[in-house]
Amino acid sequence: MRKKKISVLYYLNPKNVSAAIEQYGYTYHIRNTIFIYIFVAFLSVAGGFIFKLGAAEICIVAVCAMAMLPKAVVNSYKNMYEQKRFSDVNMYMEQVLYSFKKTPKIITALQDAANIIPEDSPMRQTVEAAARYILHDYSEENSMDEGLKIIEENYKCQRIKDVHALMLKTEKIGGDYESSIKILLSGRAVWETETCKFQKECKNRQRMVNIALALVCTVCLFTPLMITKFAPEVNITTSKIYKAGTVIMILISMRTYMKADSMASVNWLRNESDMTDEEQIGLYRKVKYYDFGREKRKSLLMAVIPAVFGMLSAVLKWTYPAAASFLLLLLTVNQHKIGYKLAKRRCGEEITRVFPQWLMEISLLLQISENVNAAVANSVAEAPAILKESLEEMQREIMENPESNRPYMNFLKEFDIPEIQSAMGMLYSISSGRGGDAELQIDEILSKNAALLWQSEKTANENRLAALYWQFLFPSILGGGKLLVDMTLVTVAFMSMNLY
Repeated sequence: MRKKKISVLYYLNPKNVSAAIEQYGYTYHIRNTIFIYIFVAFLSVAGGFIFKLGAAEICIVAVCAMAMLPKAVVNSYKNMYEQKRFSDVNMYMEQVLYSFKKTPKIITALQDAANIIPEDSPMRQTVEAAARYILHDYSEENSMDEGLKIIEENYKCQRIKDVHALMLKTEKIGGDYESSIKILLSGRAVWETETCKFQKECKNRQRMVNIALALVCTVCLFTPLMITKFAPEVNITTSKIYKAGTVIMILISMRTYMKADSMASVNWLRNESDMTDEEQIGLYRKVKYYDFGREKRKSLLMAVIPAVFGMLSAVLKWTYPAAASFLLLLLTVNQHKIGYKLAKRRCGEEITRVFPQWLMEISLLLQISENVNAAVANSVAEAPAILKESLEEMQREIMENPESNRPYMNFLKEFDIPEIQSAMGMLYSISSGRGGDAELQIDEILSKNAALLWQSEKTANENRLAALYWQFLFPSILGGGKLLVDMTLVTVAFMSMNLY
């Protein structure tokens, strides 16, 4: 479920600031927000005086700052909230797995975990609620499933679901579970280490953005002041263009600061897609059944307009419009290829993200029964939406030719993801009985699954850090634009003086 977009002016109301912070379990008095507004107004006046702005420009900066900067206060509380949730989930998973390894009973594992978690932690209250539901609610046929869902709903983390899936299958069906617990514990440790590294890197990148913004504002202030000092007759600070450019620079700087702050304030438990099941299926089918012929015809039709305009520009000797038309023509003629590549890349990223979830499910099913065909069939119902069609196709191929390796090798082969092909090769070896010790192969699949989960987490972190890096580069573009405007004003002023 996607969150509603908050209005730009939402945080001008002190009550909204307090309400936003209370969502994270903290109390924040309205008077604190009012104090922030007063402080922001003071800074706006001081900044307006330094940059030689008028009253109107100062008011614009002050109102925009009051609307944006309280979000930074909200983000600081959000950071504490998300950090606490991350720590609680780590503690819960570690304790519940060790307890279940010792005594394979869900209720015992939950009670042991609750005793370890601090009393004031929301996680403890959630775990205790799940334990009470399992112990005392007999109206539900699957009370253990429903009880564990209480935790899953409050802490939307795929790793918790994997832990619960293992415990449920072990308690209901049995099977060798120690290897799976070992892999889950190892994966949890890697996840904790990588996430902590990512948190530090986020703070470093955010600090770099803030330093870059401070330098840009300093340089943009220093230039007109130096010119005025050495050439008093040239004063661009009275120009409306200078004032408008300065206000825009300040507002964009504040927006960049807030954007970087929001990017660094993330849900550390996230491994959920921002796509719905319907969107995942639609994306997969777009790539799987892409009609190049039809899309090429669309591209040619779209290319008619830039082609005609380009020829007309060439006849009239309009050099720049002709060049622009040529570039647009190249883009429109190849838009079907570009569209396919982008869709395939997005689909591949989504498949890489969800495949480890399915592989974990298969691994757990194989520890109950070494029948790969049955495990694949049983996994389809709970499989991620983007994988279901391919799994159903593979299942049909296995039924038609159970001895062949083609169903396994054909699985998602159009995306050419080596890790998936390797995992499917292992499954075929287990299915055919040609790979030696099946138990060792299952352990290898679990190890590969842990590596895939780590790689998925690392890729998501790198993408977010790349976005933060662009926020670091943006101030230099902003500063360059502002300096260009200022130097243009200086040049015009000098030329005007020379004319007289």
